[in-house]
Amino acid sequence: MSPRALLLALASVSFIDASAAQAQASPVAPASVERPARIRLFGQNGVGLTMFTNAHCEDAYEEEIEGSGAVSLGFKALVGKRQPNASIGIPQSDTTRTLEDRNRLMANPYYTEFVLVPGQPVALQAQIASGAGLSCGRGRGVQVSFVPEAGVDYEGDMIRDFDAMRCGIAVRQVAADGSLSPVQTAPWPKKCDAPPRPAPSLMTLFLDADQLQYRLAEEGAEVDSIDNDKGGIEDLEEMLQEAPLAAGVGLCIVSDEALDASALGAKLPGLLEARGVADRVVRFRTGALEAEWGLTAQHPLSFALAEYYCRAASGQR
Repeated sequence: MSPRALLLALASVSFIDASAAQAQASPVAPASVERPARIRLFGQNGVGLTMFTNAHCEDAYEEEIEGSGAVSLGFKALVGKRQPNASIGIPQSDTTRTLEDRNRLMANPYYTEFVLVPGQPVALQAQIASGAGLSCGRGRGVQVSFVPEAGVDYEGDMIRDFDAMRCGIAVRQVAADGSLSPVQTAPWPKKCDAPPRPAPSLMTLFLDADQLQYRLAEEGAEVDSIDNDKGGIEDLEEMLQEAPLAAGVGLCIVSDEALDASALGAKLPGLLEARGVADRVVRFRTGALEAEWGLTAQHPLSFALAEYYCRAASGQR
């Protein structure tokens, strides 16, 4: 079934009223979409590990996340502070089971786990501050990149060899039984070749308490947002009036049920009806997707994950 046919089929069984005041696609049960990738990052005092998402090169990435540690955390160790481990379900491995072996000189090792969008390149950058004189890469530190796959778990870890005065980053795949295998990585390019960015045939809208995030269905469109308050209604009206929604472009809305009565949530169905695209809409609930993928309050659904879900559910991955 084509993406448009799928969206129309879903919409046709879920519409409840054709009036502008009530027109809204009822949420449908989550489609069978393989869960996103996940990664466990290791850190400790004196070691900083940073992750960059959708990272095509140093000049083009979506988000910079302090994954684990920081070179400035030494003082916390001296006063007894320790970063707790944060897991979202990646199986335990030999690395986690032997984590305390790293706890020397108040290193306070720990790990944090994150969700990754499959198919989008991820870059890891690590730095170290060491009294032994080991400094990795200076400035930018050491860097690697790889492309995560759907349903696969990973570990990202800084490797330090004090005898050889060398360091690097290891990326390992974590199997369901906790066994590990190396992942092939590549250097993170400093500059990007201009990649083709075709226009998607699906527009994703992700509504949370603060804002409506969306990506227009046009070539090279970036993620944009509108504040979820009364002041944002005019911006929403203008966006939907001007959005490129040619025939064949579906709309996928992801939101929490409680937000249906919010400033933008209450206005959105009528605006879609007025634009004449209400029959192209399919809606998924944030809570259902978070439950399906085991997300937490610390690692909630993001626009990137919502878009991945919408595209995968409509066969556009």
